[in-house]
Amino acid sequence: MSLIFLLWGILFFPTVMATVAIWERSETFAHCFLILPICIYLIRRNWPRLTQQKVAHNYWALLPIFGLLILWLFGSLAQLAAVEQFATFALLPMFYWLVLGNAVCRSMLFALLFWMFSVPEGEFLIPWLQDVTADITVAALRLTDIPVFRDGLYIAVPGGLFEVAVACSGIRYLIASFSLGTLFAYLTYQKWHKRLIFIAFSLLLPIVANGLRAFGIVLIAYMSDMKYATGVDHLVYGWLFFGIVIFVMFSIGNIWRDPERSDVPPQVQSTQALTFKRFTPVIPLLLLCLSAILYKHSAANLKPAGEPAFLMAFDNWNKESAKTWYPVFKNASTVRRLEEGETEVFFIFYNRNDETAEMINSLNQLYLDSVWSRVSVSAKPGYQVMEITNTLGQRRWVAHTYVTAWQQTPNTLEIKLGQALQALLGQVQAGLVVVISAPEEAYADQAEFEAAARHWFAQDLREGLHEQ
Repeated sequence: MSLIFLLWGILFFPTVMATVAIWERSETFAHCFLILPICIYLIRRNWPRLTQQKVAHNYWALLPIFGLLILWLFGSLAQLAAVEQFATFALLPMFYWLVLGNAVCRSMLFALLFWMFSVPEGEFLIPWLQDVTADITVAALRLTDIPVFRDGLYIAVPGGLFEVAVACSGIRYLIASFSLGTLFAYLTYQKWHKRLIFIAFSLLLPIVANGLRAFGIVLIAYMSDMKYATGVDHLVYGWLFFGIVIFVMFSIGNIWRDPERSDVPPQVQSTQALTFKRFTPVIPLLLLCLSAILYKHSAANLKPAGEPAFLMAFDNWNKESAKTWYPVFKNASTVRRLEEGETEVFFIFYNRNDETAEMINSLNQLYLDSVWSRVSVSAKPGYQVMEITNTLGQRRWVAHTYVTAWQQTPNTLEIKLGQALQALLGQVQAGLVVVISAPEEAYADQAEFEAAARHWFAQDLREGLHEQ
């Protein structure tokens, strides 16, 4: 089993190390360091039963392995880290299934499934969790008759203004609770319906609890005239509160604990002898994986595209000339700007798509989230409109879309998948971001702003991005 793990780690070393780097820098996923030791414990815990199973290769596993390698290629070539990492970590259980067969893998099924908690997924839920937290906080404040005004993610009470920031979304609590709750359900219950109910409970409880935590922070600050729970200490209160929530969750779950299984088979002589035949499935496995890795390297080394000619009619822009609002896109090839009265039009061009220059990346922002906060989002045909605000009460309309040679859409997933297909077909992944913004007072309403922005989005900008 260790040899299979070692082979997997060597083949996908860059992706594995990139994932570990996320565990190191993100508190949200720091618990992922514990997943491998827990999986080892779960396998050792079931070792007497496991060693009685017969090793029988299952070559059908090559089919899902092939599919996951295609998914890995998509994620890697499109710089879609979540997809690349999911495919990489899902390949390890498939390796075991191929080499060890059905009976052995059935005996360690939960450990193989629990392994997928190593993948740092879930941050896409942050905007939704921020809204839910704000909803619960405002509803609870109104029940206590505290005057409250909500503007997007800003919550104002007499004497103070609060923002439901990313750190307050509860994503850390949710992911940690989900992982711990799943492990607790497996160890505590024998019936699958009880396990599923408790797992659902472990997902619902932290969402509600985080809303009540945010309400408690605002309440403490309001009652103390903003002396307490307004700085770093509210994060400390949050973790203490989360510890209590986990304790309560486990205490409730323990009420319906099932008795442990007593049908553990006696210890028998373990592990069948290692022979060359035992590792024959590794040969087609290596051929598949190495083919995918070699194709990735050949598809990634494409010549960058030239800047579309129509962009050269506009002025270059840099951060030094920035006003109150501006989009932040890292390592763009060129950024050009057009000003029409109070309306600004930004064209952000990427001549390639790799780890050094990504058009769609979590670090790229349509507005500085340290200054501005989202109020509303409206999807339109071919583009998206947002309303944003800041602590000074300023409001802006922001409309945007992404453009490649194939697509023109604000949907980041569609763009990423399209770029992956371009790379698979040997085409350069050039891209353009078009962002239009204006102060709210510059237009009578959102419909008037949309009418002005539609002039740009109605044009077919894809032609300028065809390979040159």
